[in-house]
Amino acid sequence: MGILIFSDIDGTLINSKQEVTLKTKLAIRNQLIKGNVFVPVSARMPKAIMSVVGEITRSCPMVAYNGALVLDKKGHILDSHFMSSSKAASICTYIERQNNGVVWNVYSGDNWYYFPGNNNDLVENEEKIVKFRAQPSSITEIKRLENVHKILLMGTPSLLDDTQKELRKLYPEFYIVKSAANLLEVVVKRVSKGQGAKVIAQSFGIELKRCWAFGDNYNDEKMLQSVGHPVIMGNAPQDLKKKFKTTLDNNHDGIAAILDNLN
Repeated sequence: MGILIFSDIDGTLINSKQEVTLKTKLAIRNQLIKGNVFVPVSARMPKAIMSVVGEITRSCPMVAYNGALVLDKKGHILDSHFMSSSKAASICTYIERQNNGVVWNVYSGDNWYYFPGNNNDLVENEEKIVKFRAQPSSITEIKRLENVHKILLMGTPSLLDDTQKELRKLYPEFYIVKSAANLLEVVVKRVSKGQGAKVIAQSFGIELKRCWAFGDNYNDEKMLQSVGHPVIMGNAPQDLKKKFKTTLDNNHDGIAAILDNLN
């Protein structure tokens, strides 16, 4: 039986030009030929995951929204956790009242909504990275959504550090973690990339201690802790690099450096 190879996307699978290099593509495809399974695990929505992974394989299981939505290779839902639209609206209202430059984004299924304010350039930059367009929205419209898988907050690193501390006090029922210096993710408490990896492993009947995982940031930590072979990228924060086996950075094919040496 093959193994599962879990990988974060931004800062891990793709380089700073938002590209999957040929060397990394070939390394992953060689593992697929051996019968192993590649599983992207990301804070992104499903379509934004496939905009990258589609260059490697046409279908694969995936963990989206930091674990809030888990799909099999046919796109069928294996697991789905969401907050109420009223609770999401409450968090977005709090952000708007701060009026400090932090921008809220709300994700539901394959839809991405944002508040069109003064920092639209932050949203536009994210659109370029994930190759998907966000829809301008409002608190009133967010309240009408059936459910919300994730809230993403964008802003300067220091502002988001302060926002993270405040939101953790106000909303202890949520898992609030940085996926990048300028990105803060909010999902329900039981959700994590590690839980998503567990769901995928169970669907294949494969023990996580046999599996590999690659990541570069704090929202990857629970995934890395869940597998037998965790690998942190060379571009990760120093405190994470002290906890896990480290490979080359995402601009120097860190994933390929490990996979090319697997038996």
